[in-house]
Amino acid sequence: MFNFSTTMKKLIKQLHIWLSIPLGVVVSITCFTGALLVFEKEITRAVQREYHYVAEVGAEALPLDELQAQVEATLAEGKSIQGVEIDDNPERTYVFSLGKRERIYVNQYTGEILGSPERLEFFQTTFRLHRWLMDAPASRGEMSLGKLVVGISTLAMVVMLLTGIVLWWPKSIKMWKNRSLVAVRKGWHRFWYDLHVSAGFWATIILLIMALTGLVWSFAWYRDGFYAIFGEGAREWLRSLHVGTIGGMFTRVLWCLAAIVGGTLPLTGYYLWIKRKFFKKR
Repeated sequence: MFNFSTTMKKLIKQLHIWLSIPLGVVVSITCFTGALLVFEKEITRAVQREYHYVAEVGAEALPLDELQAQVEATLAEGKSIQGVEIDDNPERTYVFSLGKRERIYVNQYTGEILGSPERLEFFQTTFRLHRWLMDAPASRGEMSLGKLVVGISTLAMVVMLLTGIVLWWPKSIKMWKNRSLVAVRKGWHRFWYDLHVSAGFWATIILLIMALTGLVWSFAWYRDGFYAIFGEGAREWLRSLHVGTIGGMFTRVLWCLAAIVGGTLPLTGYYLWIKRKFFKKR
């Protein structure tokens, strides 16, 4: 007799595997690089401390309009100040934004313009891998092969996560317990299986948020639809949702851990598929 439930589950499992095998490597690269980018600011501040921190805290900061005038006097024609970042920490310098990631750092106590450092080369490479697999578009808004592959892989990741939930959704309290733990004393196969299923199960919601928001930077049609539904004001919280800054340090740590888990899912999936496909026990 035809069993619709069993048949559908087999089809979903095949879809999960068919998408994972060719695109899993790209998903791993995207997730691991995303995890690194979560703490780019903290790492950059530590490496480029001379731009981000004043040598000595003064009694009082100079008036903001005076500092702004000094910065504007150094700008090339056509450039203007878009905003200023003032941290609660009195040791942190003022940061004047010119748009498109261009920043000018100023000692607010002396008025000294400290400069506009470039993004660390390590994070430039990490970002290019994350967004375009090193194949950046010729100009802003255009498509490239790398950007297309990342976009398609991110779409596939959404399907892989949803099909994974369908396949491994616990059906009893005992299964819930098994799904929430990773066995470390029952052999390597059980460990990798639990890491794939249990860790993936708990990270799915955050990974879906990352993927669904990340698609805005991959496809114009998705971006237009996203803003049509949520409004142009969504731009303000979109990036916060994507990188995890929406809840401060707590959510950033969660997002970083979830991205690491997302990077391991294709790798553990490859292991389980190869083990089952080529090393079946007779």
